[in-house]
Amino acid sequence: MGCTHTHPGARFDPGQCAGVCPVCGATVGAEPGQPVAAHQKQGTLDMCEGVGAPAS
Repeated sequence: MGCTHTHPGARFDPGQCAGVCPVCGATVGAEPGQPVAAHQKQGTLDMCEGVGAPAS
């Protein structure tokens, strides 16, 4: 199942979105091609520079 926000009336569940940050490789809760939201690099407390880049 894809992101639930693509289904009218369904509750958005970012855990069901398979988009990956092109900079750090984190699963970001966005559909592929959609902008990456602010997130931390995996395994660190540093913010990733990939914000706004299209998820892959």
